This record gives sequence, C-alpha cells and structure tokens, in this order.
Amino acid sequence: MRLIRIVVSDLHLGTGSRPGRLNPYEDFFHDERFAELLQHYVREAGEEGGVELILNGDIFDLLKVKIGGAWPTEITDEIAADKLRQCLDGHPVFVRALKRFMSHPSNRITYLPGNHDLDMIFPSPQALFRRYVAPGDAGDRVQFIVSSDTYYLPEGIQIRHGHQLERIHWVDYSNLTRKKPDGREVLALPWGSIWILEVLNPLKAIRSHIDRTLPLGRFMKASLFLDPGFVFRFLWYSTKNFFKHRILRIEAWRDRIRSIPRLLKEEVISLTGGYDEHAVRQLTRTRGAHTLIVGHSHGPRYLQLPNGKMLVNTGTWVKMINLDLQYLGQDSGLTYAVIDYDDDGKPRTRLMRWYGLRQPCEVVPYAD
Repeated sequence: MRLIRIVVSDLHLGTGSRPGRLNPYEDFFHDERFAELLQHYVREAGEEGGVELILNGDIFDLLKVKIGGAWPTEITDEIAADKLRQCLDGHPVFVRALKRFMSHPSNRITYLPGNHDLDMIFPSPQALFRRYVAPGDAGDRVQFIVSSDTYYLPEGIQIRHGHQLERIHWVDYSNLTRKKPDGREVLALPWGSIWILEVLNPLKAIRSHIDRTLPLGRFMKASLFLDPGFVFRFLWYSTKNFFKHRILRIEAWRDRIRSIPRLLKEEVISLTGGYDEHAVRQLTRTRGAHTLIVGHSHGPRYLQLPNGKMLVNTGTWVKMINLDLQYLGQDSGLTYAVIDYDDDGKPRTRLMRWYGLRQPCEVVPYAD
C-alpha cells in the first residue's frame, strides 16, 4: 500500500469571517485551497493507498476565541470545547474537506496541539473534533499526541510543533492542567499564552497585522519611527504583563530582582529571533533522528545540515509580511511538508507550496 504523509501547521483558523465585516482575529482564508490539497493527495495515493494528515499545531487559534465577550485565562474542558465549536462552525468548507478525507478508510489524522490550540489536550474538544470530521468508526483513525510534544515516525523522522523551543511558550507535559481551589481543572497556560491573551489580542484589534509581521524585533524598531504611539503602548502593556506574571509572583524580593536579567534573556529577548538556531541545536543532539519537522515560527525552511540531518519548517498558511532582508516581502504561505517512500521503504521529505487549481475568482471578505 502506498503511504503519503502530509504535515501542515499554523493554519490559525478563527471563528470565521463575513463579507463586509472585519474580524481582526481571523487569519485563515484558504478553506477551498486546503480542500483541494487533500483531494489531490488522496488521488495521488490511489485506491490502494492511504494518506496520513499530520496537523502539527496551531491549526485552530483558540487563544483568539472569546467566551462571554472576553478571552478566558482559566480554560476548562467545557470552555475549550466551546471555543473549538466556534471555529468549526466558522469554517464549514474546512470541516467538510476533512470529513470527505476521512471517508476513505485508509486515511487518518494525527493531531499535535501547539501553543495556540493547547486546549486540544482536553477530552471534550477531541471528541467534538472527531464528531465533526470523523463521525462513527472513522474516529478511531484520529489520534492526538498529548503525552509529549513529539510525534515519532519509525523511519527516523520526528515531528514537533516547536513551541517547546521557546522558553516563553514552554509547557510541562507531565502537568498540563492544574486544580483550582473550587475543584475545577484548568489548562496550565505558559506565560507566552497569557501574554497573547492580555497584550497581543487587545493590540491586534488596533493593528491586526501585529502577529503577521516578522521578525518582531525589526517590526518594533521600524514602528518607532512610523507608528511610535503604538510601540509605546505595546511596550507598556508588555512590561506590566511581564512584572505581573513573571516577577511579582516570586515571593522573595531579592530573588525577583536577580531573576529579571535571566527572564528577560530567556523569555523576552528570545522573541526577536534565534528560533532556527534552537531547532538546529535540538536536531543535532537528537540521536536516532535524521529529520526534524517543525512549525510555530511561520518561517518556511528547508535546511540540510553538515552532518547530513535535515530540518524542515512547514511555515504557515497565514499571509505574512517578512522584514528580514533575506526574505523581504510578503509571503502568501500555503507551505507544507510531504513524506513519501520509495520501493524500498526509504522516506523522502520535501517542503512544498500549494498553488491549487486555477480559480477564475474568489470572494474578498475585506481589504487588509
């Protein structure tokens, strides 16, 4: 049987959009093209083959979904399912594409939650996802990787979303939830998620492109001249958030002061760059793996290391603006990885960009 594996990450599906209405928290507008992608590889695999779709984190941007008009910081199983339901209902074409894909008995889905959809570690959103896209017995072919951040393939390929490579987004997979005094079990959010909820989300309503422009450090430096009022607001919100959640929670005041340089270096300055270097170091010291596939940073990469190992970053399907001189310009995304096998079972991993079928026109929900 011919097996094809497709790895996509960072689709960032929100609650959907309506023509003529701006939803600054919706960044995914490629439902039809995603449906075409799945149909294409199902045809490639043939009647006797199968396709494994690996959803490598941040598929749904659950951090940007409101409950009761606010972004919850205490996320229970019930709240997680409610947020996911809004995203699924907001993208019916995407849901139908997955359901059609799973109607083939040889196809399956593997889901690795990322930092924006960490809610998927709960059983209720997992059950809801299966009910929408793989009802009945098809649900047995959907698996969620929640005991660690890594999906291990037997051919020496490892797949990770990549948030664990940044201290600000690091989570303890042995303690993904915590008990509240009232008995509720809530998601143990890293500080990076709290920062998104309390700083980035409110600012995205003012400048919707803030998380679609990279690298962040260069964007902030340029904005000092072009949009200084916004930069000062960003720095003020971030500083208050940092001291509230990272410094003031340290009980001894001397330890608070001593911790500031380390936390700034590990959690704040790291936001401005260095992700690729962290991924390369991780791959270099990992035994038994010749290929590491990541996402998270939204920067597609295909790097062949001197030791023969390969690093692949699947990028994003979000329209990004890159200010790095090496990649200067606008990137439409739609990148992904494909793993296929020769007659001897040897894997081949490629970074791809989906162009899809030639469409005479498409709906423009708004100009941004």
